[in-house]
Amino acid sequence: MSKLKILHITDLHFRHNGRLFYSTGKKINNGLILNGHNVLNISDRDITNQKRNILDIGSKKYLNDRIIQNIENFKPDMILLGHVDRLDYETFTNIKEKYSSIRYAQWFLDPLNKDGPDYIKNKNRFFLKYQFCDMNFVTTSVDAIDFADDFKTSFIPNPIDPSIDKYKNFNNKNKSKKDMFIAISHGQHRGILKRDFIDDRIKFINKLTKKISYNLFGYKNNPIWGQDYFDELCKCSMALNISRGKPIKYYSSDRISSLLGNGLLTFIDEKYLYQDFFDKDEIVTFKNVLDLNRKIIYYKNNPRLLKKIAMNGHKKAHKIFNNKLISNYIVNKTMNNKISYLYKWMHD
Repeated sequence: MSKLKILHITDLHFRHNGRLFYSTGKKINNGLILNGHNVLNISDRDITNQKRNILDIGSKKYLNDRIIQNIENFKPDMILLGHVDRLDYETFTNIKEKYSSIRYAQWFLDPLNKDGPDYIKNKNRFFLKYQFCDMNFVTTSVDAIDFADDFKTSFIPNPIDPSIDKYKNFNNKNKSKKDMFIAISHGQHRGILKRDFIDDRIKFINKLTKKISYNLFGYKNNPIWGQDYFDELCKCSMALNISRGKPIKYYSSDRISSLLGNGLLTFIDEKYLYQDFFDKDEIVTFKNVLDLNRKIIYYKNNPRLLKKIAMNGHKKAHKIFNNKLISNYIVNKTMNNKISYLYKWMHD
């Protein structure tokens, strides 16, 4: 594959002072660089946050000008967009018409099915860029999206970055160890819980067995971020992957990459169909909360088996959800290159 010049426009969270150093945007960015591409970054939300102007609502004009200047100077082969919401239809039209030889793609992490939260909002955010992009990459199964053409839309898993997801909790002998890690939040950018927000995940968590110990964040306390997130995660041998809304095929918040990628025995509802990617000796699926509680206690009482499955899941996840692999897939699909390797999650 030829080495490309790629303009990656996504939120790199500079304004958050390292709190989100493990964001998906950074993991994809690292993967592009590891594959030898020349990557230029525009952190769109940092730019608009710093240049607020009552005469330029949302700093849209300023952001547009910055993008145009970067395109003119860099002359990219490909522009990759990640959750860029401050550009409107007219702006995208002008950019696409002026730079028609460039290939365009977007990646989108939020659920895009009616059973998920914020469906209309997410659909509108995704569809605006979908109209202009040559390829679109989503963390919801394309089968579960009724408004996207699978010819120009492909599923990607949440990427694992070995430089970030570097822990092997199945080898953990921490004396302050707890059993189950659960972390939920109401949005990365907020950093704190919304007041008076009803979260169905709390109802589920309240039904979990009391026969084990929990390291729980975003429940009766605020979510946890930065290195503290990994420090607390590393105190546990097991983790529950739980996302907002009803289970949607293949969808998960990006939290799953932290759980599998750092070697915890990961539990996930079978209706997400992650058993398409992982065998029974790599991940634990459950039918309902009663089934989950039974399995939690079983693995708690069988530490050798717990360790074996966690280790297998870690190895498999780093192989098939690797950020270098996913970034390579994004580029090849966008540039219409032949893909010589195939994993179960890949659409070709």
